[in-house]
Amino acid sequence: MTRINIHPEDAQFMRELLSDEMTVIDSDSSQTARINHSLLIAIKQRKSEIDTSWKQCILFFITFLSLYTALGASLTLDMPSGSSGHKSIEYALQAIPVLIAFSGFFVSILFLFLTRASARKQMNWERSIHILEKYSSGNLFKLTHAQGAGTSNYSIPLIYISLAYFICLTWLIIYNYLTFTTSGVFGSVISLFISTMAYVILDIQLLKPFKHSIESEPARVKQDDKNQE
Repeated sequence: MTRINIHPEDAQFMRELLSDEMTVIDSDSSQTARINHSLLIAIKQRKSEIDTSWKQCILFFITFLSLYTALGASLTLDMPSGSSGHKSIEYALQAIPVLIAFSGFFVSILFLFLTRASARKQMNWERSIHILEKYSSGNLFKLTHAQGAGTSNYSIPLIYISLAYFICLTWLIIYNYLTFTTSGVFGSVISLFISTMAYVILDIQLLKPFKHSIESEPARVKQDDKNQE
């Protein structure tokens, strides 16, 4: 029988996983079997998260391509003559590129938040795999990721985040430029304010469900237990 000491930095993780305060784990104990099972789940979940991430990226890229195409088509629209009877049509045609640009900026913010959330999940699963491997099959996952460390050891989730930031910044520039060309400096300042508020409001609103679900989970579990009793 082999006994494995739990490292101090992993004590909290293992305590929450095994629901028990332990400092030593036996190789043939039920805790070891549970760790092995958890390791398999973590590996599968990480792979699922990666597959979902690039599929979502493809979906957003198709959306951005459609918006870029619509924006280019709207900029080539022929403006009506300057007669007073067509002023409303002229204003409407000028507003179309601005609305498309703002839509692109709005979608790019969602893409940015989605990539950041996906990156956080992938990093959490990788951290779980690193810890579980210490008490299961060794450090194969950690050693594999450590090979070739250096200038080529880029993080794929961070690459997605950087790309999302670039797309978001691009749409922000387009939106403010089109607003400036149609409404001048005053309109550009207003559009910058709207862009900032859109980012802040989305950030706050999208965080609410996650915090609520985490905080309300223990209360929901207790209520389910009472109902079962």
